Amino acid sequence: MIPASEVSFLLPLLLYAETHYRFRYWFSFLKKNEPELLADAPHRIEPATPLPLLILAKDADRYPSILREIRVDVRSAGQTVLAKRLLGDSVQLTEPLWWKIFTLDVSTCHGWIDLDVTLVIESNGSIRTYHNDNYRTASHAPLRVYVATEPLPRFPHLHVGDAHTHSNYTADQVEFGSPLEAARVLCEAMGLSFFCVTDHSYDLDDRLDSYLINDPELPKWKSLNREIDALNEHQTNVSIVRGEEVTCRSEHGRNVHLLLLGGRRFFSGSGDGAEQWLRTRSEHSVQEILQRKDPGVLAFAAHPREPVPFLQRMLLGRGNWSGKDLHDDNLDGIQFLNGKIDEGYRDGYEKWIAQLLRGRRIVALAGNDAHGNFSRFRQLSIPFVSLRESDNQVFGRMRTGVKVDMPLSEKAILEGISLGRAILTDGPVIDAVVQNAYGGKCTFGGTSHGATHHLSVRVLSSEEFGYIQSLRVLIGEIGSNLEKTLLEHNYGQGFDRSESVTLSPTRPSYVRFEAFTSRENTFDNRQHFCLTNPIWIDL
Repeated sequence: MIPASEVSFLLPLLLYAETHYRFRYWFSFLKKNEPELLADAPHRIEPATPLPLLILAKDADRYPSILREIRVDVRSAGQTVLAKRLLGDSVQLTEPLWWKIFTLDVSTCHGWIDLDVTLVIESNGSIRTYHNDNYRTASHAPLRVYVATEPLPRFPHLHVGDAHTHSNYTADQVEFGSPLEAARVLCEAMGLSFFCVTDHSYDLDDRLDSYLINDPELPKWKSLNREIDALNEHQTNVSIVRGEEVTCRSEHGRNVHLLLLGGRRFFSGSGDGAEQWLRTRSEHSVQEILQRKDPGVLAFAAHPREPVPFLQRMLLGRGNWSGKDLHDDNLDGIQFLNGKIDEGYRDGYEKWIAQLLRGRRIVALAGNDAHGNFSRFRQLSIPFVSLRESDNQVFGRMRTGVKVDMPLSEKAILEGISLGRAILTDGPVIDAVVQNAYGGKCTFGGTSHGATHHLSVRVLSSEEFGYIQSLRVLIGEIGSNLEKTLLEHNYGQGFDRSESVTLSPTRPSYVRFEAFTSRENTFDNRQHFCLTNPIWIDL
């Protein structure tokens, strides 16, 4: 019989690929008797920002090696603009996870640049040279980074970040993530202000030195919290929001994922962790966790409608959130934007709208479920045989913007999210205010009282994300089945648009906003968007 831990290749692998693990007596084409070695960099950086280049070596405690040389060649518009040796002396690699950030001056560049990182390693008496990683079947292609000429669009008091990420505390037989400090540095270079660390419950209960053995003392969970506290204490530009991605049982007994943000209490959830063969029943149901979570801890359905592959349904007991699960009044929100626009996003979006029309003040968030992968998504494709790569679900590509009225901190971000003062974006941003006849004002998540309300909305974009093509203001009457379009404008050129409208609803309602850019002349030839959480209207 295959040991329980050896079904773990069925997990969705969104991290740096772990290639050393294999079944006993099975051949793995991916396995090498040397550490996994890779380079990574943010997919974009702010103007006049040094470029942080991250080098990682994994499992050198099992495969001691010597990192002899690191070189980088930076090309812009087909021309070499920087060629540099980064490593002075050789480095003895003996740690489970070694990493280092090298800072590159790319101030003369703008637009897309390519980084070709040469890694020279000595292992088992042999010297080998790799480009960008040492994975078999990988492309080894240069890393692509966009050097922006303008900062990310934003309004005062708007902090933009990634609401669903994983760190090196998520580590098991098939995957590993980036260190928290490295993520913080790359996050800041991208122009982001925060990220939520939501490592898997079935990894956080392991021993520090073994992902195959659980430890009831929870040393990984405690270490994660201590490290977040230390980083937040000494940093003011980026806040790390602590969290956990808990596996729990849906209404139908399937394993689904729940994000808990801001909590220091650990919830077990091992049903889809492949730690016990064919034992897929998680310790808690969705309802049980929502009832037991501590006050102030925010709970979000994670990618609730993403299609689940057949084998994961059969062997890991995975499924989707049901309507009843999403109706629970103790659920704060739903993270349906998960790194890409696909069927799971569209279905989750519709479920969110259905909840709003019922009068549920359920908050929408955006994240990427990225574990490292700052510029390139590397994933096991065929277990033990091949990898695949893409530019989806990389750190910070889909973003949550949170409006706060206090200095940036973990507490401020959590408070803004809890109030629904959030937008979802991959580029442009929206700000809106509703003022009633008495002069009272409110923004996303707030409630405007009275019979007549004046609405003002503004959209910002940039050359990076394209001209603002359209703006829609949608109104939903509580108890109805469909939203209505209150205002819609299509534009030509322009990166800054404002509109206003007066409304006098006859029933309790909400208004929300969506904006889209033109795909022409954007940095990636894609259309970009922003959508907001509602402003509520009470008569």
